[in-house]
Amino acid sequence: MLIALALGTRLWDVGGRTLHYDELLHAWYAWLFSEGSGYSHTPVTHGPFLFHAAAATFFVFGADDVTVRLLPALFGVALIALPLLLRRELGPTGAVATALLLLVSPSVLYFGRFVRNDIYMAVWALLLVAIMWRYLDRPRVWLLFAWIGTWAFAFTTKETSYFLALILGFALFWMSAPYYWRWVRGRAKLSALPPAGVLFLVLVSVTAPLWAPLAGLVQDLAGIVLVNADPNNPSVVAGESVRAAAETGAPVGGALFIAVFLVVGLALLGMLAGLAWNQRLWPLLAALFVAIWLPLYTSIFTNGQGFFTGLWGSLGYWMAQQPVERAGQPWYYYFLGLAGYEFLVLVPAVVGGAYLLWRGSDFDRFAIYWAATTLFASTYAGEKMPWLLVGVVLPMAVLAGRAIGSVAEVMRKSAFEGTDTGAAAGGWQGWRPIPSRLVAAYGTGFALAGLLAYEVLRVARDDDFRGAAPFWLALVAIAGFGWWVVWLARRAPFKAMAASLALGALTVLFAFTGVASARASFSYAGFERPSELLVYSQTGEETTYAAQCIDHVAEASGLGHQNLRVLAGESDNFAWQWRWYLRDYPNLQFRSLDRNPLTEPPKVDVVVISRSVRADVEPMLDGFTQVGELSHLWWFPNSAYDSLTPGSLWRGLTSRDGWRTASDFFFLREIGSSLYRSEGLIYMADTYAELAVGCTALRATGA
Repeated sequence: MLIALALGTRLWDVGGRTLHYDELLHAWYAWLFSEGSGYSHTPVTHGPFLFHAAAATFFVFGADDVTVRLLPALFGVALIALPLLLRRELGPTGAVATALLLLVSPSVLYFGRFVRNDIYMAVWALLLVAIMWRYLDRPRVWLLFAWIGTWAFAFTTKETSYFLALILGFALFWMSAPYYWRWVRGRAKLSALPPAGVLFLVLVSVTAPLWAPLAGLVQDLAGIVLVNADPNNPSVVAGESVRAAAETGAPVGGALFIAVFLVVGLALLGMLAGLAWNQRLWPLLAALFVAIWLPLYTSIFTNGQGFFTGLWGSLGYWMAQQPVERAGQPWYYYFLGLAGYEFLVLVPAVVGGAYLLWRGSDFDRFAIYWAATTLFASTYAGEKMPWLLVGVVLPMAVLAGRAIGSVAEVMRKSAFEGTDTGAAAGGWQGWRPIPSRLVAAYGTGFALAGLLAYEVLRVARDDDFRGAAPFWLALVAIAGFGWWVVWLARRAPFKAMAASLALGALTVLFAFTGVASARASFSYAGFERPSELLVYSQTGEETTYAAQCIDHVAEASGLGHQNLRVLAGESDNFAWQWRWYLRDYPNLQFRSLDRNPLTEPPKVDVVVISRSVRADVEPMLDGFTQVGELSHLWWFPNSAYDSLTPGSLWRGLTSRDGWRTASDFFFLREIGSSLYRSEGLIYMADTYAELAVGCTALRATGA
């Protein structure tokens, strides 16, 4: 049922939203690749896996807004199924709870229908954790091949794989550190490593050369440039650091020889360690990694430069990029995302994690460590983007699912305390109705959470914030509910009552989360005026309408795609959407109208430009009629939250305006600040202007 729901939610109208700015780049280059124009890896767009996967999809199914998102959507479905691989560690109920949390997660659903690398990385990460614990439980050779093969796909997908490798690698080293200490002292052999030590050694030894750019962290001490700084690095802008005339993240001058030495040296050390562990198996594992990594980075051996951009450029570029802090998000950015969208995951992860830290299993403590270190690493990293919230939510969902499963098990066992084993074990043969007192406790928890949510919304809109009588009556009602629960608890196991209360409250959070997910991923009003914190550089929905309008004009005029001439301005990043949506128009031309302005009316039939160059371009459009406007790009305004301080938070908590602002966004997605956007204009030659009836709708949707 969960997988069926995942298929429905991930594939429903998956092409309905206009492609995001980053999606446009990914789709365009993948389409060129599928058409035989080749592909060259660049760290700016992360790993090559996405482009090869999208190009293969285009080759089989054709290229459009549905097929470009098809594989990410199917990976999103796979992510829902993967917790079943951890059912021993999570428990059967915990595995289903984790899958359910991932199913309704707003960020996982939203970016699971996106042509970005993050949903792929989420699948690789959860699969690696499952392989890791399966191998720790029962070491088998085929799991080692699955382990290193999945790492190869992760390293060809996105640079967050380095964070993941550090997190999982440290956990494995911690588990096997005593044995490694005995090996250092000459009292043990690498060939007899425990399972955790084997996984750690295989990961480190095979991927060792990829970590060479980390030497750039100490390059200033040596006075060399192993990782060339980004030109937008604040220290470069201020003149405190020197940037060479080379690619961002690349070694410069004599440092190139040092870089080669580091890569070769680490590769040799990794090989020696691997062969010391297992001379027969390690070469096969290394060969598998190379067989996946090398063809993808070299575009099936058509781009030799990809070997170097993958080996050094990937990590080097993103190391140089972090000080730039693109998007300018505050350090608490992900906490806002968790509070505003992922409360269903956040609450049980925090509350349950505190309990499982002391009373849980080794896996429970690993899940806590995974969630905490991922959140810390993401918060520490300079670049913060909404899609990276997927990586933060994933380990939290595992931890929260485990906590919810534990609560459900406590309720079941406590409820049937003293009954026969068959009944306690469940199943149709021994099934018994849930005691009425637990149903009452569940209803109480549901009512309490619902009442609190209602009171937050009502109090936020009440003129008398502290003195409103209904507010105090609500507190009395809550106290009354609490007394009733205590009274019930005297007649039933306390643990079962508490668990029922918790599950009832979580049901309310589940309902709110479902609404938030649907609103973010399926609302056309949200597409046309995106007010979600998840939005960053979202292409306006009017772009799709405009492309359909241009198609209509091409058909109605008799010119067709082959003969209709279109001029698209490149100013203000305006060109990418037209590269994709008008890719079938051979007479599509681009021009940077701010640097290369028009000196005479263009000999085209359609002109699309950014509003920023309107004053310079419009005098040259004699013989053209403006037929539409569009919102080119949307951004959620940083100004709505980038100046929060402990003092401002306290003032917000103790004032009606603060509660109203929070409730307006939480319940209604209304914000006090204006959304950031850039706008565009559409012109048709007077001959065809009357055919562009549909374009007039753009005036309203862009308002």
